[in-house]
Amino acid sequence: MRISQTTIDDVRRASDIVEIVSAHVKLKKRGKNYTGLCPFHTEKTPSFTVSAEKQMYHCFGCGKGGNVFTFVMDLEKVSFAEAVRSLAARAGIPIAEESPADAERQSELEGLYQACRIAGRIFHENLRETEEGKKALEYFKKRGFTDETIDLFGLGYSVNSWDALINRMKDEGVTPEQLMKTGLVRSRETGEGIYDYFRGRGMFPVFSTSGRVVGFGARKLWSDDPVQGKYINSPETPLYNKSRLLYGLFYSKDAIRQEDCALMVEGYADLISVFQAGVQNVVASSGTALTEEQLNLLGRYSKKIKLVYDADSAGSAATLRGVDLALAHDFDVEVVTLPQGEDPDSFVRTHGGAEFRERIGKAVSFIDFKAQEFLASGAFATPEGKTKAVRSIVQSIAKMKDELKRNFYLKDVSGKYDIYESVLHRELERWLSPVRRPGSAKGNFPNVEAESKTDGGNRPEVPASLSPAERDLIKALLEGDAELARYVSSNILPDDLTNDRAKSILRKIGESPRSGNPASETELLNELMSDEERQLISDIVLSKYELSEGWKNMEHEIDEPDPWQVAREAIRVLKRAVLQKKLDENQAGLKEAQKRGSEAMPFLRKQQELLQAMKKLEQGLSLPRE
Repeated sequence: MRISQTTIDDVRRASDIVEIVSAHVKLKKRGKNYTGLCPFHTEKTPSFTVSAEKQMYHCFGCGKGGNVFTFVMDLEKVSFAEAVRSLAARAGIPIAEESPADAERQSELEGLYQACRIAGRIFHENLRETEEGKKALEYFKKRGFTDETIDLFGLGYSVNSWDALINRMKDEGVTPEQLMKTGLVRSRETGEGIYDYFRGRGMFPVFSTSGRVVGFGARKLWSDDPVQGKYINSPETPLYNKSRLLYGLFYSKDAIRQEDCALMVEGYADLISVFQAGVQNVVASSGTALTEEQLNLLGRYSKKIKLVYDADSAGSAATLRGVDLALAHDFDVEVVTLPQGEDPDSFVRTHGGAEFRERIGKAVSFIDFKAQEFLASGAFATPEGKTKAVRSIVQSIAKMKDELKRNFYLKDVSGKYDIYESVLHRELERWLSPVRRPGSAKGNFPNVEAESKTDGGNRPEVPASLSPAERDLIKALLEGDAELARYVSSNILPDDLTNDRAKSILRKIGESPRSGNPASETELLNELMSDEERQLISDIVLSKYELSEGWKNMEHEIDEPDPWQVAREAIRVLKRAVLQKKLDENQAGLKEAQKRGSEAMPFLRKQQELLQAMKKLEQGLSLPRE
């Protein structure tokens, strides 16, 4: 689904980067710019800089940099289109689609989002403003939820009526078709008419990671409620898919990123109680086994999970069934155990947040937890039971992609349960897939490329050093006008530079469809650059101006360097280096020719040409403005 360039430009102009970043980072004014602690890595001294003038950011610690779109992309781990949509919604700008079919579908989805948002507001009003809603409010207060928490999570109440919501939504302009598609109503068995699906229940809105209501969970409050189940949820809709969502992630994603760990509980009340107690890096699985979609979603923020296990809960057992999938997705998984008869909600209300944190600190690896469960059940008392237990443990270890990690776990299991390590390795071989089995098909050497992708994640390659002259030239180009861009392209080629990223940036600036009227730095970051090039651009633009050696040798200081003068000096330095390289190569060729007794005159003529070119260069490049 392609977003028009006009819309992208409108969203960029409407989104002040200082305001957007300030929602996540405490910024302090420092000269023209703002500084704060980087949201992308842990640091004690601020190295994260935001420029209101350039509408860019850069961290001089980890190298992250870009504009308002890349900030949202890096922070939320979303695509460019998703970042544009998020900022457009914030600014109240409608998204202009280039495809009529896509526009129609997006319009339909927006209508469903609007219906869920209105329903959430009505449920919350019912809780706060109706006599019937007092029962639900009393229930929430009995669970220990404060007014602030109730409002934060948008908790509500669905009136115990067959058509109360239908009538309210009709007044809000929501159609019966939209109500059906959002799962808020159901068709009567007779096929005639519809009725409210949620009736007389405490309501928990479910939010997407961007903060939009997509569905609801509903808790039974009345003993005569005919609907089976303490909790019921929205059915699957175009907006709501239980296997692709994690309850509470919208509230906890910043804390998960900060802690580099996600605490996983089972239900809505568990999450809210834990969050209210100050442990905010928490999500809820809603009592289902972990899915691939949920893990991909969670992996945007951290690759560490701590499961809070409630031995009495079928939901906790279901979540544990998904752990092997998490191990296969390269997550580190630990388990937090609670006393018999306790769940996270009851434990926090009884013992408080501090003691709950102590429990979290005593988490054990999933492999140890699994072994302890087998031990407690008496499985290790018989050869048959021990065989079954060890085989199950090894099957989980086999899911891990990291060979070194697998070996350490096998060694640990061997020592703790008195099993020969060689036996465990043979068992492991049975469960490893052929692709991951060491030595399969390609000998006994580890797959370095595969391991680097697993262990290194998206670690950027270390680029060749950027010379001061290359830095000067790129900054001058970004700060100059179209005339300067034409002057640079006519006096130097990208291949005259030594740094590959500098070459790429120079080439892309020249190829820009807006090069006749140069785009701003932030436009170039959107349209042309890779992640590494964006980081280089933001570093150059936001770092203190560093002049090349030619400027340092001049007798006077220049407070505000003229881009034209800087570009001319940078080109001179770069072309001098190119000529010097050619001179050295020609001199080596001359020596080789003389050594072999070959014709030396071509090398001598080339030497004279290069020396003349060097002399001309030293006399100075002509500038249109001189």
